[in-house]
Amino acid sequence: MTNTPENQDGAGFNEWVPHLSELRRRIISILVVILLATITAFIFSSHIVSFLLTPLYHLDVELHTFAPSEKFLAYVHIAFWTGAIFTIPFLCLQIALFVWPALRNKEHRYMLVALLVVPILFILGSALCYYFLAPVILNFFLTFAEGDGMSPIWGFRQYLSLLFGLMLAGGLLLQGPLAVLVLLVAGVVQYKTFARLRPYIILLIFFLAALVTPPDVISQILLGIPLYLLFEGALFLGRIFRKSKR
Repeated sequence: MTNTPENQDGAGFNEWVPHLSELRRRIISILVVILLATITAFIFSSHIVSFLLTPLYHLDVELHTFAPSEKFLAYVHIAFWTGAIFTIPFLCLQIALFVWPALRNKEHRYMLVALLVVPILFILGSALCYYFLAPVILNFFLTFAEGDGMSPIWGFRQYLSLLFGLMLAGGLLLQGPLAVLVLLVAGVVQYKTFARLRPYIILLIFFLAALVTPPDVISQILLGIPLYLLFEGALFLGRIFRKSKR
């Protein structure tokens, strides 16, 4: 029997069916874990709120709600993002298990390292913003133009949006050095290219730091310098890996 284009397309689709089924199964498992983590976080939401309010302890400001349902929606918001953050290791594991059969032996080692490094970098970036950057930013907003006679009234949900946004930005920005290291180890980009573009990359790092911080130099430096040091560390490790391969 002659293979017609229709038969070839059907055979190609049949080859993809098991992969699509596995992908659907893993997506469903991720969603289930997020749901369970969100429910668990909602049960302990009062303790989580106490933790999130820590950056305000040394500031003379109170939070307010402006609608009957706002506090409840804020607690749901907190529970969801807490559940999503705690699901990140499971998410990385599911992605790794899905692509594992298509990887070669050497790439398996890189995947195992990524499974460990990605969550750690995300947690470190979020912690950096929570413990060091958030108090500086909140103090800046509180003391900005304080002689104009207006008293600040901060909303509970607005405060949470700002804090979660900072923590998310910090966690994602710290993935940049890891991406640089992967590109160097894989040979996609050479070390000389990054070295030549170093001034522009430094400018980009502090530009991104300025986007997620208020317009004051201190907070930009608090986020920009660790990002730059991690970038230099990624260049150093990438150069060592390339030399060892040769």
